[in-house]
Amino acid sequence: MKNINQGEAETLLNECPNSIDSACELAYAESQARREKNSQLILEKFLEKYSDELNDVEKAKVYTNLAFYYNDEGNIKEYEYLSAAVKLNSPYIETYRGLALYHFSSYADKGSVEELERSLLTYEKGRSISYNYEMNFGRAVCLFELKEYEKAKTIFLQLLENYPNRMRLFLCIAYCDVYLGNKIQSLDYLKKIKIGGDPTYQRDDEIWEFDIFNAYYVLDEYKLFLEECEKAKSTCDLNYGPYYFGLWTMNQHDQFYLEVIKQRTEILACIEDVKIDDDFASEEERQEYLQCWEDDLESLNILEHKIKYENYKPVVELKLWPIYDCYLID
Repeated sequence: MKNINQGEAETLLNECPNSIDSACELAYAESQARREKNSQLILEKFLEKYSDELNDVEKAKVYTNLAFYYNDEGNIKEYEYLSAAVKLNSPYIETYRGLALYHFSSYADKGSVEELERSLLTYEKGRSISYNYEMNFGRAVCLFELKEYEKAKTIFLQLLENYPNRMRLFLCIAYCDVYLGNKIQSLDYLKKIKIGGDPTYQRDDEIWEFDIFNAYYVLDEYKLFLEECEKAKSTCDLNYGPYYFGLWTMNQHDQFYLEVIKQRTEILACIEDVKIDDDFASEEERQEYLQCWEDDLESLNILEHKIKYENYKPVVELKLWPIYDCYLID
């Protein structure tokens, strides 16, 4: 896969002089061939050459698409280009979608409340461009993550009026009710939810088993929690603290020991494999892997002890996510 240089980008652009649509189409074609570097170079060269001839709307389009091509790298230029487009009062909903998702991803990675608040503000600004499901849903998700559960629930309920029986909205409302202390209402919504994709609303609406059983766990509904875990054994990794805690709390001690021993046996087997594996680049690399597995073994032993003797309940935090979607214009 060939990456072009600036001279080659100039030649390509000469074939479509000062046509923003042609430049964007050419950049898109390069991205489809997995040459995002070329996409970046083509649009940056286009801006450099025709900047004086472009109006703010046209610049906003190029800035937004440029940001998208830097997205895979997590480059700071993604933020810079999207911010530049917003400052030009971009009329494109894609601009606000991209910037809101950028801030939310930063929040998810760093736990920064400031980034979450920026995401919320961007969704609110985007609603002035398009008062659609995506913008309102993203706004509600940000409010939920900010622990503004009543405000978030109000928006989810409003969306439910226009999108009846939408499984994703049932889940979001149930989560809000969990943290609002509305246990009965939360259970009612959870029991309405069907696992898998929503046949009516197929866009980013798939519900996974852990979405449900984690809510039961937080509600202290351990019987329902374990029932859902049992159903999910073929698709979910249950080797984690909440499952062990649920088994112990519900006096399923034999199953508790069986699961812990199984996990310990798997870790010990991995430790032995690392000791005899010849594929490591160096002994230092082998020791790093060995230490990781030994740390996992120690963590399992500590977890078992704390659950059995210290009434320790592992914490589960219910999370919601906005709709992650392409924000490339056209």
